[in-house]
Amino acid sequence: MTRATQRSMTTAAWQGVGMALYRQGQLDTGEHHHPALQLLMPLSGGGIRGRWRTSGRPLDLRLTRDEVCIVGADLPHAFAWSGGVQATSFFLEPRRLAVLHGAPGTEEALRKLGPSRMRDPLIRELLRAHGEALDEDGPPSRLEVEALATVLASRLLRLDGQRLRARSPSAALATWQLRRVMDFVEAHLEEALGLESLAAVVDLSPSHFTRSFKRATGTTPHQFVLARRLERARELLLTTPHPLADIARRTGFASQSHFTALFRARFALTPARLRKAAVEPPEGAFTTRTVGSG
Repeated sequence: MTRATQRSMTTAAWQGVGMALYRQGQLDTGEHHHPALQLLMPLSGGGIRGRWRTSGRPLDLRLTRDEVCIVGADLPHAFAWSGGVQATSFFLEPRRLAVLHGAPGTEEALRKLGPSRMRDPLIRELLRAHGEALDEDGPPSRLEVEALATVLASRLLRLDGQRLRARSPSAALATWQLRRVMDFVEAHLEEALGLESLAAVVDLSPSHFTRSFKRATGTTPHQFVLARRLERARELLLTTPHPLADIARRTGFASQSHFTALFRARFALTPARLRKAAVEPPEGAFTTRTVGSG
């Protein structure tokens, strides 16, 4: 994953999917195009003016805070705003999404989307939450970015009426498949695990794997990996003298601060407090000593 931070923009991306948070007081992108399908949504401030060209004809629009703009892949377009607008954007490269989604026709269907505006509470909330998360110190993980990309792609196709070939619901992973995935996760916790690498362990597409894994465990691959990282970190805190930054690295977290925030959310205390509590006697306790006879 790459993450870039400037005064007015923060981005996080991985192999054809990514997100950006814009904080420019004013901006005029000029006409441009890119191979990714783009979703753009204002978070605060005034609206966004946009223009795109289809068949050489320009089309103007104004995007308000409750709308999401869909810009088709390779479509010439431009955006401009002023008045302290903050906006978030997500980029979905159709070919990359076809690999993650694992369903026939995904790439072609995604290339047909846009240009359009839409009002969908689910997409709006996903973009808002992940855009605001870029303001935090810890960047989203590769699994988070890929999982969000597949959810957004599926939702867009459903809303657009581009239904893929009907399939029977995915069965849960078999016991041997689940054990193989869990063993793989335990052996690679400090690495940047992605859906593709996990799915490859049992020779499934990322989308099929995600559904089958959740049917077997009741949780998503991302939630499972995060839980195992936090449990491994807890073990290291209680059994080794390694510094917190080293434990964060050994358990696959992007930074010590990101590790601390997630650890506190799960265990209701910081890593430092857990370690301190493990070596100090509880308040009010007393110790005894043996005095020699004399």
